[in-house]
Amino acid sequence: MQVSVVLPAYNAGRFISQTIESVLAQTWRDFELIIIDDGSTDNTLEIVAKYAALDARIRVYTQPNVGFAQTLHRGIDLSVNEWVFRMDNDDLMRPNRIERQLAFINEHPELAVTSCLVHHIDSNNRIIGKDNSRLFTHEAVAALVSANELIGFSHPAVAFRKSAVLAVGGYRKEFFPAEDIDLWNRLVEKGYKILVQPEYLLDYRMHGNSATISGARLTRTKVRWLKDCMLRRRAGKSELDLESFLLSQRSAPFLIRLNRERKDLAKIFYKAAVSHYAQREYPQLAFKLLVAVLLQPRLVLGQVISKASIGRQTGEV
Repeated sequence: MQVSVVLPAYNAGRFISQTIESVLAQTWRDFELIIIDDGSTDNTLEIVAKYAALDARIRVYTQPNVGFAQTLHRGIDLSVNEWVFRMDNDDLMRPNRIERQLAFINEHPELAVTSCLVHHIDSNNRIIGKDNSRLFTHEAVAALVSANELIGFSHPAVAFRKSAVLAVGGYRKEFFPAEDIDLWNRLVEKGYKILVQPEYLLDYRMHGNSATISGARLTRTKVRWLKDCMLRRRAGKSELDLESFLLSQRSAPFLIRLNRERKDLAKIFYKAAVSHYAQREYPQLAFKLLVAVLLQPRLVLGQVISKASIGRQTGEV
């Protein structure tokens, strides 16, 4: 099977050579690599052009900066194959990622989307953590749907059917940086099948950008909005635009708003703590981890237990 690997790139000069080389080193050789430079202001375009000159499987495009979601969508449109593999511009494929994910797809021909487990790495490629998805069976996915809980998993590790993604309208840029979660849940609602493969096949890079509180707060807001949209769709109601949703949130009783803020801040500070760990910024790590524990003690404990449990299930301990 020939596949398309889609790689959006923006100011990725520091890591993109490693990323491209991890794709070119795949045991599965039959692929095209589509790289779209989204108006970078560094040397990204120069780097990817050099690789394209050396390997005919690489196709490079450049454009004015339009943002991640639109760039990714253009890559999907340009791909010539039904199965599209996602890749971020600073992550690393394990050498057998494509081969193993294709084997999983062949074992599960009903799938429209699959992801895999990932290791978290720092800027020096040091492993600092692991993924904690549990969506290894259709029953596990169905349980989340029945409970009206959001379906989410590692986005850069995804492979999907191009036809299925386009059939539901693809990524919606207004939900960035949670546009992937919005897409998976719309796909499931249309009857498409999704599973996570219980193998570690990608190294997901954590770096300083992940520690920004403002960015994490935006993500939490978008996640709450897309969940509200999901619930409205399933109830046969129209989705609210972001402005209307925020207005409805502000009109909630004070205690409900306070509790929501507490939970959001706990998740934000926990994510920031992980990012500081990736940068070996231990004083900031200690402070933000302490704040997360004080705001929501079960969150931190649950994350630790979950990651340890997934490691035992997959033999990665």
